[in-house]
Amino acid sequence: MAHADPDALTLLALGEPAPDRSTEDHLRTCAYCRSEVEALREVVSLGREARAELDLPAPPDAVWNRIAAETGQEAIAPVVPLRRPPRRWRAFLAVAAVAAVVGASGAIVVERAMRTAPAVTEQLVAQTDLVRLGTAPDTARGTAQVVRTDGRTVLRVSVDGMPAPEGLYQVWLYDGAAVMIPLGVLTGGQADMPIPAGVDLRTFGVVDVSAQRLGQQEHGVSMLQGNLS
Repeated sequence: MAHADPDALTLLALGEPAPDRSTEDHLRTCAYCRSEVEALREVVSLGREARAELDLPAPPDAVWNRIAAETGQEAIAPVVPLRRPPRRWRAFLAVAAVAAVVGASGAIVVERAMRTAPAVTEQLVAQTDLVRLGTAPDTARGTAQVVRTDGRTVLRVSVDGMPAPEGLYQVWLYDGAAVMIPLGVLTGGQADMPIPAGVDLRTFGVVDVSAQRLGQQEHGVSMLQGNLS
C-alpha cells in the first residue's frame, strides 16, 4: 500500500488542513502514517517551546537613550525587527532543526559506541608449521594455529606455494594412527575452521592438509602436515 505524501503529513503536523480528501481517507486506515504525523507533532511542539523561550521582550527605547547619555553616543535608533516568517514556516523550520539535532545526536552515539566497543580478543592455544610431504611441491608451506576467539575455538590454517588442485584441499585433525576428523575445505589459501566441541587436541594433535577429488569422502593425498604444540 502506498503511503501518504510526506509534505502532506508535515502540513497536518503543523496544524494545517489536509491538502486533499484522499490524505484524510488514507490516515483512517494507515497506522504507519498516523504514527508519522504524531511523531512530527511532537517535534513541532518541541520547536515551538524552544521558540517561546527565545521570544524575550526587547528593552524599551528609554533604556537605550540612557545608555547613549552615559556613553556620550548618539541615541541608538530603535531596532526594527525583521518580519517573522509565517507561522507555518516557523514550525516547519523547527521540525528541520530538531530533526538535524536528533540526527547529529544519533551520529555521536554511534561514534561513541564504536570507540567504547570492546575489541575482540584472541587467545593462541597451540600452533605449528605445516611441513610439505613428498607429494607437495618444494614451494609448499603453511601454518596452523588453534585460536579461541569470540567464544569459540577455531583452527586457523594458512598455506602458500600450493598448486591449484584438481579437486580441493581438505583440512583434517589426525591422531597420528588411524582416526582423522575433517574440519573443512581450504579455499583462497587461508581459513578459520571451527573445532568440534569435545575434540581433545592432545589426541588429535596433527594437522593434515590433503588433496581431494571432487566428491571424495575418504582421506585423499596428504600434502602438508604439522604437530600442534
